[in-house]
Amino acid sequence: DIDPVAKGVVINMCYQLGLAGFSMFKKTIYYLETQQYEEAADEMLDSLWHKQTPTRSQELSEIIRSLA
Repeated sequence: DIDPVAKGVVINMCYQLGLAGFSMFKKTIYYLETQQYEEAADEMLDSLWHKQTPTRSQELSEIIRSLA
């Protein structure tokens, strides 16, 4: 169970990365589950995904950061 807004971000990431790709974000997933949103947002930006799609990853990480 995670915040509904965070769940929307996860769905967006899964759509882009696929379930297998998203499952590699182990720290992000842990931080979302434990409601450590600042850390989750930082982990999202510390990734190849962020380097490849900086605009989308920045937008989604800001949504997660706003939950903190």
